[in-house]
Amino acid sequence: METFSRVRSLDWKVLLSCLPLLAALGCGSDANTGEGDPALTNAPTGGPSGSVSAPGPQLTGPGPSTTAPGPLSTEPGPSGTPSSPTTSAGPTGSTPPGPSGTTGAGPGTCAATVTSGTACNPTVDVTTCEAAGNTCTCSADSMMWTCTPVPSGAGGVPSTPGPIGEGGSVGNAGGAGGGAGGGAGGSTPGTTEMEWLPSWATTIQRTEQNNLPPALNGKTLRQYIYPSFSGSQIRIQLSNERGNGPVEISKVHIAMGGGGGGQMDAATDTAFTFDGNDGVTIPQGETAWSDPVDFELKETELTAVSILFGSAVPSDITGHPGARTTSHVGNGDVVSEASMGSTETRDRWYFIDAIEVMAPTDCYAAAVLGDSITDGYGVLNEFGRWPDFMTLHFKEDPMLADKVSVLNFGMGANNLTISGADQDSGLVRFERDVLKRPKIKWLLVLEGVNDIGGGVAAAPITSAYHDIIERSHEVGILVYGIPLLPIGNSSYASGETTKNQVNDWINTSGEFDAVLPLDEAVADPNNPSQQLQSLTNDFLHPNIQGYEAMGRAVDRSLFYNIMQ
Repeated sequence: METFSRVRSLDWKVLLSCLPLLAALGCGSDANTGEGDPALTNAPTGGPSGSVSAPGPQLTGPGPSTTAPGPLSTEPGPSGTPSSPTTSAGPTGSTPPGPSGTTGAGPGTCAATVTSGTACNPTVDVTTCEAAGNTCTCSADSMMWTCTPVPSGAGGVPSTPGPIGEGGSVGNAGGAGGGAGGGAGGSTPGTTEMEWLPSWATTIQRTEQNNLPPALNGKTLRQYIYPSFSGSQIRIQLSNERGNGPVEISKVHIAMGGGGGGQMDAATDTAFTFDGNDGVTIPQGETAWSDPVDFELKETELTAVSILFGSAVPSDITGHPGARTTSHVGNGDVVSEASMGSTETRDRWYFIDAIEVMAPTDCYAAAVLGDSITDGYGVLNEFGRWPDFMTLHFKEDPMLADKVSVLNFGMGANNLTISGADQDSGLVRFERDVLKRPKIKWLLVLEGVNDIGGGVAAAPITSAYHDIIERSHEVGILVYGIPLLPIGNSSYASGETTKNQVNDWINTSGEFDAVLPLDEAVADPNNPSQQLQSLTNDFLHPNIQGYEAMGRAVDRSLFYNIMQ
């Protein structure tokens, strides 16, 4: 069962007490009375964020009625010229079936007792229905109905917004947004608009001396990543943002991982190009996007990226030390070789920054901002960080499986409020990784414990949260807070008082759009100030079992809607 999430302005204690009389008496939520309530054992999960009442942001299902601009209208391709969304053809005149056996014509009529917050049974009830100008959805996670108003399209024709996955393509200006299971008003029948969606991305820094790779000049570097979203057309971003000179890239190839260990599946080997060329020289302080290429990128499966370097490689290397996969360096040009032969290894990433896929416009990304706990301290060569388990959790939900990617912006030893010589603070990384990365609609924040370990007081940390929330809302991103994990019996145990002050703010300020109590997923029930022995690595970082408990405790229904 998913952990109950504390969604602001919704008091589940009131709701649960009223369920037996809900239909007859119209019992609902009481704004601002549920802030900071602890998770309820065996309680239903929090409803979709579309049920959040004032003063929270206005939400809408990210289906076809969404009109937020895609990234391609402003983001330059590798040649520096703006790209445009492309359109792929589907079966002519076809419309996907609606939920519970309904057709593209739309959902049926709700029973008179269906209102937001009333109990439902997805094995008996229809999944979606319409009532009094609302679309109501029965959530298999929360076992509750959630009803949202049905807006009108730009042309005055009513559209039926749905949770992720129930819409057709996005309508053009002047037409109604597409209904649940129906095509988009104003768009070409049988087509789906596509745009770039990040499937994998990391956060970068200047690599410390003890984490540098061996000399890369004239050598091949093979690195491994796990994408979070499948696609058949992809592009890659390389970064020299923290370099002190240009980096000369001669070739970049991608292939299925072949089990790692310097191996790759040669039958899938595919070359990237940059403005039509095999390679690219990236100036100091810049990034480079490849041209689009056809390749079957497979979510959650090990994927190899092989880079052949030219003669120019800066001494300051842009990278991500917490790769949690082993990279291999081989002599000469072996980018297309299934086995690299004798190699030197580092458990680090260098120069790779992001991989994007072409995906329908109603697909979005969830980003996680954090430190070594999010970066997966203790994990090596397996899909085992807590955002990885959250990804698997999402893939098991038909509402999210092919609609949401997950981006891990965790960085080991990182502070939320203080930058260092090699690392930017979490607040600065948020600007680069979240605000400047397209298609992110949700941000999860779990950072601040390193600040506490370094003696930072609670106020600067909570001020940073406030800044992140405000700036995210300005661009339509919902922000979910995660209380800092238990630190009792760890090297940071002396910061318990400050940690509790920070967590009190997270739980009770009402500033986060929801609170995900993942701290409770790893806490010792007999001593909540420390992590459960069987779920911890060192009482500061969870182990893989703890990461799984965290990832699977995320309330998936909070990702059924986006900010309007």
